[in-house]
Amino acid sequence: MASSAHATMYADRFPSAELQRRPADYQLKTWDYDSICSMQQQAQQDHEHSKESSLQSSLKQKVRRLLLEEEEELATRLIIMDQLQSLGVAYHFEEEIRNILMSMHVHDAHHQLKHDLSSTALLFRMLRGYGISASTDMLSAFRDENGDFKAANPKDIDGFVALHEASYLAFPGEAMLDEARAFAVKKLEQLMPSMFISMERQIDLPLQWRVPRLQAIWSLQQHGYNDEKHLSMDPSVLQLAVVDFNLVQAVHGAELVEVTKWWKETGLGVKLPFARDRLVECFFCAACIAPEPPLASCREVLAKVGSLIVHLDDVYDLYGTFDELAAFTDAVGSWDDDALSTALPEYMKAMYSVIRSTSTEAADRVTKGKGYDVLPLYKKAWHELCKAFLIEAKWQHEGQMPCLEEYLENGWVTSTGPLLLLHAFTMLQQQEQIDSWLRNHDDGNDMVYPKLVELCSMIFRLCNDCATYEAESERGEEASAITCRMGCGASKEDARAAVVDAIAETWKKVNREVALSSITGTGSAANRVCVNLARTIQCIYQDGDGITSPKDSRKRLVKDMLFTPLDLDICGAW
Repeated sequence: MASSAHATMYADRFPSAELQRRPADYQLKTWDYDSICSMQQQAQQDHEHSKESSLQSSLKQKVRRLLLEEEEELATRLIIMDQLQSLGVAYHFEEEIRNILMSMHVHDAHHQLKHDLSSTALLFRMLRGYGISASTDMLSAFRDENGDFKAANPKDIDGFVALHEASYLAFPGEAMLDEARAFAVKKLEQLMPSMFISMERQIDLPLQWRVPRLQAIWSLQQHGYNDEKHLSMDPSVLQLAVVDFNLVQAVHGAELVEVTKWWKETGLGVKLPFARDRLVECFFCAACIAPEPPLASCREVLAKVGSLIVHLDDVYDLYGTFDELAAFTDAVGSWDDDALSTALPEYMKAMYSVIRSTSTEAADRVTKGKGYDVLPLYKKAWHELCKAFLIEAKWQHEGQMPCLEEYLENGWVTSTGPLLLLHAFTMLQQQEQIDSWLRNHDDGNDMVYPKLVELCSMIFRLCNDCATYEAESERGEEASAITCRMGCGASKEDARAAVVDAIAETWKKVNREVALSSITGTGSAANRVCVNLARTIQCIYQDGDGITSPKDSRKRLVKDMLFTPLDLDICGAW
């Protein structure tokens, strides 16, 4: 990372700052923070949640017995596990599901399914999803002598959907799975032309790329008005999913109240009025990345750091002059009280103060819980992010267009994924990873992140660039993965298509990295958080910039996940 020494020592402390600022026209915040802070659980609601918690325990026992019923056919057990995943309650049965899948793997269960495309593809997807070795040879029974995919049943819609979903668990170089996807899409287009609009959601965003918590909402809504789906599922599975969703939502709601109070106390929404105020959206993302109730500390730090990052991004991209940004970057590098007494502008002092206090508080929590002092890691990560932001500001200030490789080398850091995941990992208390970071900590060297962090951060960067390219171009911001490709002669359409392809290829590397780490037995919780970060970014940027300009569809997702309990009548008679 380049230093800020070239900033001519801040050009006599920013004399013409006001003349250099660029205007923004961001949406105002969508959510009323006073209303959120005043949300109280009424006695009746508390009573209902108490009943639901008791009911949840009994339902978990029923579902566990159902899951472990060895008399069930192989295909049926696969469907039950898939339902638990789709409905968002598989986390209660992680050990049981993994053991079942390992047994299926050891006993080559796919041989029993060689004429069942749907079940074979589902088994392949679930094995790889859990990091268990699964060869593409499992799908060979569904190819002809020329190696092309064939359909024993040309109207096997379930099989083609399952094959399509399985294809997104590919590793780099597995062309067979690319062929499987093309075959499945072609068949589905032929069989379901009138239903293809509803299929587009699955084809645009496959299960492997979807946020599990949001997938649960969609699945539960489908079961709520689809009698056929309702009847195909054991009632205890659906009942557990509804009860669990409401209980988890109540946990998230209480946490959101506390995080909102913290945000109001920082005063940054007032002190930096030019910046996007997106506290609720950031908490929504945190709850998507780490939804399980025990991960409260992880959600809290992700929401807080995420909200600070949104403001910091606007400081570097939009409001701060280059000289101010160089001074701020050095202040973050020093990480001491002296920075607050320097000639930093007041808005920067406010920003710097909250960054320090937030990460210091998080580090104190880790120290009390595990005895680690992770504050030096936080300091370094914040400084590296600011240095990377400053490089982008320099490109903008000097009208430079970096080559694509240079842009992406800096861009996976400015995605902010590394900083977010560092804070998340320390809250997960990933001892081995924290030990490695602390051992390798040296003020003269950059942080060395796990490969999975880098890959998921690259997906973050590429998705962000696809979603924000048009708006940033209108504001005069230049460097992005799209503009860098266009600088090499590609048309805008070709450049965008190349970035979309790069996202898909990066996901293949993510799949392989998850499998490799599963073999070595390292950090499954951290892996899930990494992958869920990438999934959350896919969702936020799927149809425009869901942070800068959240559309009604994105606002509805936030409302459904955080504020609207499911109707228990979805399960019919209890």
